Amino acid sequence: MKNRLKIRFFGTFSVVDNSGANLTPKGKKARGIVALLAETTTMRRGRRWLEAMLWSDRAPSQASGSLRQSLSEIRAALGKHADALRSDRSDVWLEASLIETDIDPASPLREEGRGFLEGFDVRDEAFEQWLTEARSRYDHAAAPASVAAQPLRNVVTIRSAVSEIGSVTENVVGRVLADTVARGIEQNFTAARYISASRDTPNLIPDLEIRCDAANDGGRAVAFIRIEEGASGRVLFSEHLTVPGTSADLLQSDAIHAIVNAAAAQVPAKLANQIDLTRPEAAAMGFSSLARRQLQRLDSTGLSDANENFQRAYEVDNNGVFLAWRAFVRMAQLVEAVEGDAAGWRDEVDQLASDALNQSGSNSLAVALVALTRFMLDDDLRPAAELANTAMTLNSDSLFARQTLALAHSAVGDADQAYAMSSSCRVAASRDELSHLWDLYHSLVCIGAGRLDEARQTSMNSAAKSPTFIAPRRQLVALCAQSGDFENAKAHLTALEKLEGGFTLDRYLDDPEYPNLTVRNAGLLDPVRKIKD
Repeated sequence: MKNRLKIRFFGTFSVVDNSGANLTPKGKKARGIVALLAETTTMRRGRRWLEAMLWSDRAPSQASGSLRQSLSEIRAALGKHADALRSDRSDVWLEASLIETDIDPASPLREEGRGFLEGFDVRDEAFEQWLTEARSRYDHAAAPASVAAQPLRNVVTIRSAVSEIGSVTENVVGRVLADTVARGIEQNFTAARYISASRDTPNLIPDLEIRCDAANDGGRAVAFIRIEEGASGRVLFSEHLTVPGTSADLLQSDAIHAIVNAAAAQVPAKLANQIDLTRPEAAAMGFSSLARRQLQRLDSTGLSDANENFQRAYEVDNNGVFLAWRAFVRMAQLVEAVEGDAAGWRDEVDQLASDALNQSGSNSLAVALVALTRFMLDDDLRPAAELANTAMTLNSDSLFARQTLALAHSAVGDADQAYAMSSSCRVAASRDELSHLWDLYHSLVCIGAGRLDEARQTSMNSAAKSPTFIAPRRQLVALCAQSGDFENAKAHLTALEKLEGGFTLDRYLDDPEYPNLTVRNAGLLDPVRKIKD
């Protein structure tokens, strides 16, 4: 028969075959593994997730060994049905075609009036929390509809898992770090963030669960951060970092900004592939992630496609952050001299930026994107600087906010502060899919700070990562000429002639509307005139 094993959750947990033989593992942790697997739709969980749920108080190597022992115990208990349990280096799963459960209320296995996993006892805090939430969810679902909890709709749910491992200080630091990462991800789409199960949503299974453990190790502090898809436990992101000092020093580390930015950039695209795209917020996440990848090219086609997908994101999920992205893309089209309705685009930027702030003025990413847009297009930079300060106040760990504030310091003449802040973004920026943008912005800050060799290097990095990106080549013409490297200055001029319609050296040197204001203000155009002469 197709369904050879029957797993009962309601009442006493049991595993039996078609003949009625009891195959339930005797060990509590082994039974816990079967329950955690069979409760999910996919019947699959990640190894690290299982270890964290059942051996959260053990070192990773010990937890891994304990999991292997429990899997062997389960296979022994299943006997001739052992092939129903499978595993590889990353996951453990049950062959769903061989399993029948009573999770579905209509299942003939379900015993009326029995509770979920009655008397089930596995001594691990993480598992106990899962069990409490699962009992609330399933037992509540069996209650009359008038009192049943309503699921959250049109929002991506993010939970920072609570850990009690370690000292009070380590525990608090772990919670703060997990919530910091959650805030960084949250600003990218429509989301709701929780520290634990909410009283208003007792049936909550989060879309994302973020866990962080912090510990002191001699004179070092160590943190391990992992982000899992809530239903399956599949790991979408994991990082660890070590810094000198105590666990409290982790909160001040530039490496935290790197992790926050990397998670915010990588997780949405991965999550969009895991959850139901008929949900508007999930579809918007997918469109937005695709648009960000298209921004890597920064050519006419890439910018047009990115604008279209940010528009699609907004159409299915009216979040102002997508309007801010569209304003940013339109600004890039203007700066990159993409052929189109320049006057219409300029008016559109103003409207998009205004609408974005009206709808998402408390979203650090949206505010920072509008600030960056203003920096690149406006003559009066004071409003942009004010927006940059607001973005930092809303989320000081955001790369967009930090780099924007660095540009603000540079714009008002505070070159040293601008350089220090922009430099602190370098660790985070190097791992970002838009790192060519951050290289460009850092080169602008370096020019303002008189660090011309570094400006040239970061401009070269930007151009190498995105060969069709015009802006860094505008810096490189002047920076190469300034250093006496006229051969490469001419090479970048030739590239500009190919990339930018209507480009001429006269426009570059003498047109005040040409977008090379930073090198112009720094007095770097005079060496370029030698090429003309």
